[in-house]
Amino acid sequence: MSLEHVNTTLQVVKDLEMPSFWFWPNVDAGSDGTSRGIRRFREIEKPRNIRFFKNIPPEDFLKVLYNSKCIVGNSSVAIRECSFLGVPAVNIGSRQEGRDRGVNVVDVPHDYAAIKEAVLRQAENGPLQIRPVYGDGNAGDRIADLLATVHLKIEKRLTY
Repeated sequence: MSLEHVNTTLQVVKDLEMPSFWFWPNVDAGSDGTSRGIRRFREIEKPRNIRFFKNIPPEDFLKVLYNSKCIVGNSSVAIRECSFLGVPAVNIGSRQEGRDRGVNVVDVPHDYAAIKEAVLRQAENGPLQIRPVYGDGNAGDRIADLLATVHLKIEKRLTY
C-alpha cells in the first residue's frame, strides 16, 4: 500500500469518527513505508477515535473481529475469517483480487468517497449470514477420521 493509499484510508476512518482499532501491517517486504505512513498520521493527526496496535493475542484478535461493525483495509482476514464470522468488510484496492470471497465483502478502489460510502453502508448491515468460503472449521476432524480408517502401506525400494 503506498503512502497515499494508507493516508486516504486513515483519513476516512478518522473522519467517520467511529471508534476504531488499527493494526500495523505484517513485517513483509515493503511494509516499512506503510508503517512510516501510519506512524506519521498518528503523530500529526492525533486521531481520538483510532487506537493503534502492533499485535494482540490471536484469541483477542478474533473477538475484536467478531464484535466489529465492519473491517476496512486490504487484509486477507476480511476475505477468510470475516466471511466465516459474518463480519461486514470493505476491501480496498486490488491486493486480494482473484480470491474467493463471501457476501460480506465489498470491493472499492483507493478513493476517499468510495471508501467512506462503503464503510457507512457495511457498518449499517450488522452481522451477515456466515458463509464458510474457506471451509467450515471441521477439516482437522475429517482428516483425522480418514487417516484413522485408511490402510496405510509403505513400500520402500532400495536401489544401489
